[in-house]
Amino acid sequence: MLVRSQIEYPLIPGASRSFWIALLTIAASVGIVLSIDYFGLVVLAIPLAVGCALLLVKFPEVTFACLMTIGSFKGARELGAVPVDLTVLLLLVLIPAVAIGIWKKHMMPLPWEFSFYVPIVVMMLLSLTYTPHFELGLDKTARFLIINGLCIISPFVILTSPARINRFFLTLLVAGLAASATSLTSLGGYDRLTTPSGDTIQLGHDAALGIVIVWFGLLPGRNIVTRAFLYSLIGVMAIAMVGSGSRGPFLGFALGMSLSVYFWKKVGFGSGQLLFDSLVFGSLCILMLLSVGIPKASFNYLAQLGNVQSTDALMGGRAELARIGWRLTLEHPLGGVGIDGFPTRIAGESGWPHNTLLEISSELGLVAALSFCCLAITTLKATFKEFLHANEELRPAANMVLGFMVIEMITMLNTGNINDVRQLWTCISLPFVLRQLRVAEWCS
Repeated sequence: MLVRSQIEYPLIPGASRSFWIALLTIAASVGIVLSIDYFGLVVLAIPLAVGCALLLVKFPEVTFACLMTIGSFKGARELGAVPVDLTVLLLLVLIPAVAIGIWKKHMMPLPWEFSFYVPIVVMMLLSLTYTPHFELGLDKTARFLIINGLCIISPFVILTSPARINRFFLTLLVAGLAASATSLTSLGGYDRLTTPSGDTIQLGHDAALGIVIVWFGLLPGRNIVTRAFLYSLIGVMAIAMVGSGSRGPFLGFALGMSLSVYFWKKVGFGSGQLLFDSLVFGSLCILMLLSVGIPKASFNYLAQLGNVQSTDALMGGRAELARIGWRLTLEHPLGGVGIDGFPTRIAGESGWPHNTLLEISSELGLVAALSFCCLAITTLKATFKEFLHANEELRPAANMVLGFMVIEMITMLNTGNINDVRQLWTCISLPFVLRQLRVAEWCS
């Protein structure tokens, strides 16, 4: 039987104030890094690097969130001189933190639902014996086991208190704001907005997730002045989300907002606040979106969501990838074509179906796909249960986990491969972390 002292790191005096200082440091760091090219502030590089390193070591939940979003930034030309891959650097900081937490027995027990991972991993390893691309399959398997495995396990070691979960989400928000703000320099042009790394889909995802974090976790119960400031942040990220033209994140955002209205009492909005905010600030956001020069290409891409009568019009080249994934599933139902055995280039798109379920079924077979479906269903069930039963302390975290889950479940249906969607694997762990915290509260 768990008690709070068994699953939570000792509290650090002044941690809350330290974190807000760290948050401002991150914001200042982004501005400094982006200014080096223009103002020659290279002299600040060394103290900036030292300060960031100390921050990442002291707050492993911040490091974990940075791992989720670093892909949006490491392709930026301002970071071209960094001598080490930033993903590797974050892994080198995070892995010791997780290992120490496990060694000191700060790790929560893994839930029984994680047994659904077993068939997926077993089929990955087994399919290496027949995949047509052994080296590529081995690389894909190793990446899944190491990087995504870390994303799956880390929440049970690092996000062991409501405060740590909130800091994790606040860091994701800062990343979403940074990606959104830097993308606004492309307003008035012809191409869709992108992250500093040049990714439209990731920008839409980061911005949509940032909006959901503000709406679910920060807005409820705030006074009018604070809400006005938070809505200005939403406005910046809304421009970036629409400007990216990313359909999956936009659908996830729309569904998350719809759920928040339906569950407004649990989210924490009073009926008067919800109605006032929806009418006044919603109208201001719409006016801003129509007047800031969002590229027509972004609106045209989003308009494809209305082509529900034609799969090809809705999904573009990815429709052909989905059909091939389904055909391979039917032709190889037991073991699939092997890990990373999907054709490398089709219809000008990358060599995967851009649908996590189809990717698993076509490469690993129906047993692994069914196991993933069971994992997704039990995860969604746990998410809604924790959302409905969270106490006051866990309420913001439960709200944000629900919004996070909606975005990731929608995004995985038409984006990336299993090693690109590391946010999905992290998100799957979070409702079970909340369950452990809720049980610990009852047992303490």
